[in-house]
This record gives sequence, C-alpha cells and structure tokens, in this order.
Amino acid sequence: MLTLNQIISEATALSDSDKAVLIEKVMESMTEQREAASFQDRLISKTERSAAIDRMRGLLKTDQATPTDQEVAAMLDERRLEKYLG
Repeated sequence: MLTLNQIISEATALSDSDKAVLIEKVMESMTEQREAASFQDRLISKTERSAAIDRMRGLLKTDQATPTDQEVAAMLDERRLEKYLG
C-alpha cells in the first residue's frame, strides 16, 4: 500500500487529463462515503424511532377499561396535589 507522500508524488507526475480523472474519482469516493454515512444515520434513527414506538405501544396496553372523564379528572387532581404539596 502506498503512503500519502507516495500518492502525492505519483499524482504530481500525472498529465493534466489524468489529474482531472483522479480528482473526479476522489470526489466520487468522498460523495459515496458521505451518502453511506448519511444512510447509516437515517437507518439508525429509523431503528431507534421504531423501538421507541414499540415501547410506547407496550405502555398503552392494559387489561383495564378506559377510565371515564370523571376518573381522569380525579387522577389529574391527585397528580396536581402530589406535584404541588408533595
């Protein structure tokens, strides 16, 4: 494998047209790497998002009946008392 200094030495000896091709290939490589990293970031984010949604669904599952409006109001009152007095 060539060292960076060897690559630079070889590149400076190239013709102008070959240098242009080399630059184009390096730019393509950099773009591909950025796109791959961006895809990986999106994939991780999507996976994390899916896991969070699954956890939330699990939190919503219950065997109990849906509370009535009066029960919800009572729960909210209790929570407010706990929050401000406790």
